[in-house]
Amino acid sequence: MAPELLRSATTQDLPVIVELKLAMFDEAGLMERLAEGAAGMILRDYQRLYSEDRAAHFVIEQNGAIVAMAGAFLKSDLPFRYYKTPTYGFIGDVYPRPAYRGRGYATRLSQHVLAWLQARGVRMVRLLASEAGRPLYEALGFHPSGEMVLHFNP
Repeated sequence: MAPELLRSATTQDLPVIVELKLAMFDEAGLMERLAEGAAGMILRDYQRLYSEDRAAHFVIEQNGAIVAMAGAFLKSDLPFRYYKTPTYGFIGDVYPRPAYRGRGYATRLSQHVLAWLQARGVRMVRLLASEAGRPLYEALGFHPSGEMVLHFNP
């Protein structure tokens, strides 16, 4: 097996990152929720966020192909934008390809994401964890919040 390479993603990697994000949505059974043209919207949003230094991804490559990723996002939405520290970090796009799971890639990439966020002065980090991801994030120090969700039937 070829050695792996953990590195920061570049804007040239964004099409593959979007492809993996869509695979993650598909695996979670969420594809029907995506708007028509979502892939293009995601790509354009990520290009803008990268240009503003408000997002970054870290990837693991094997044999020249990206096999795992994790993303860091700087957010300042409501109600946080009214706080003394309005920006918080958000971890998303944590996705190893199925054949590369169980190797600690998600943990290692998440640690790089946290370091990127901390280097930008972030004091709070949020994320949406799948059931499978909860143990990983708990091991990194995350704890459940009091947030609740209601879904209306279509």
